[in-house]
Amino acid sequence: MRDELIASTAWLATKLSDPSVVIVEITRSDSARAAHIPGARAINYRYFVERRDSLSTEVPSLDSLRSLVEGLGISDQSHVVVYAPEAPMATRFLLTLHLLGLDRVSYLDGGLPKWRAEGRALAREEPGASRTVARGRITPKPRLETIVTASWLDARVGQPGLSLIDTRTTGEYTGTGNRSGMPSAGHLLGARQLEWEQMFDSAAPLTLKPRNELRALFSERVTPGDTVVTYCWVGYRASATWFMARAMGYDPLFYDGSYQDWQRRQLPTRAGVVP
Repeated sequence: MRDELIASTAWLATKLSDPSVVIVEITRSDSARAAHIPGARAINYRYFVERRDSLSTEVPSLDSLRSLVEGLGISDQSHVVVYAPEAPMATRFLLTLHLLGLDRVSYLDGGLPKWRAEGRALAREEPGASRTVARGRITPKPRLETIVTASWLDARVGQPGLSLIDTRTTGEYTGTGNRSGMPSAGHLLGARQLEWEQMFDSAAPLTLKPRNELRALFSERVTPGDTVVTYCWVGYRASATWFMARAMGYDPLFYDGSYQDWQRRQLPTRAGVVP
């Protein structure tokens, strides 16, 4: 278990004046925020994903990501704590930081709802207000090996040594459902389903389940010693299972093209509930 990848609200409350701690809030738009954690720097989700080769949610170039992240005041020595309205928005940014080679990163367990429920301080941004921060500096240590391709998977799928985690709904996994009107034919051979919501408290969707329950979710789906790869439809939801697999002590890989890419290439799938 890599506990350092999960930050509690209690811990963060003691670090608000620590210049090495950079709090990042992922937003759905560029409009002025209302209440947020003091000092949090906002970034729109769409700025760190791009549409490429007909795939809708791909990792942009590392040069552009580095510039974007440095613009938030993040440097090599920063400890970045991320929260968002929905967990995969935060974990997709945490994936971005990992690809750039940053290690001191954390998901804020419970996010803004928990922070607010605990009665902690909030900051408010007036309409039209702007806030600048000193630009950070990152020494690139790319980890592009974290991203796997369809050809890499096609050579290994169904073979020993690979534990695939499918982060989609039951209908998508079994081939009886669809995603935004796009029908699914099933799942990659050997993949086991784990919806990202299963890792979180149903009554508090940004709060993780107890560590023993998280460990059980992964141990039921991962053979010890296997290479773990997560995927979903476009690489959004699977960022949550990828990040939590890291938190559980695995060194997972990520299929960014995900099922959208696999289906486009007309590669084989399996319908039904059997992996």
